[in-house]
Amino acid sequence: MMIKIGLRAFILCTLGVTLVISGRTFFFSSEEDEYLATVVIGVHHLGPDYLIPEFYINKYGGTGVQREGGGSGEMCCIMIPRRWRPGLLVEVRWRVEDWSHADRLEIEAGNYRSVKARAMYIAKVPVEKYSEVYSLYVHFFPNGQVRVLTTPFSVISPDHPVSYGPTEGGALATAGRPIAKMFTAAEEKQMDHRRNTWR
Repeated sequence: MMIKIGLRAFILCTLGVTLVISGRTFFFSSEEDEYLATVVIGVHHLGPDYLIPEFYINKYGGTGVQREGGGSGEMCCIMIPRRWRPGLLVEVRWRVEDWSHADRLEIEAGNYRSVKARAMYIAKVPVEKYSEVYSLYVHFFPNGQVRVLTTPFSVISPDHPVSYGPTEGGALATAGRPIAKMFTAAEEKQMDHRRNTWR
């Protein structure tokens, strides 16, 4: 089963309704009583020369994770089942850039030609087992690997399930496959229609 994006959750976040307090996510929907709304936080473990300029969960998102790598790329909101079950998946798409040889003067002038696009990936990722819903973390690793989990602990906490900083994905990581485009033309049209239903 895939985690779904809740339009109502997105609207509530946009209107400033507090859904997450001290890492806990609070139930708010009587119609979708099997789901909770939570934020998504992207973290990368690629080192200071790389960044994730954009990533998507189930075609939703577009935020990125900067070169510092941790705790950025936060977006609101996604609906996640209150109870974990086997087969719970999300589709993750992401793009990696290499800044190791970037020309800082060119970048300051608005020219990013020295920044190298490394790859784009897509992966169907199992959501790791949980007993309660907290913030949903998406961890990006070298070689196009990714993990998705929910935890009350910040990325810099020693109790967070993944060590902070550059590291390999390990046995729990899912390998993504390279893609040439983030979305097909048909997917872009569908997403645009979904975002602009008033037209």
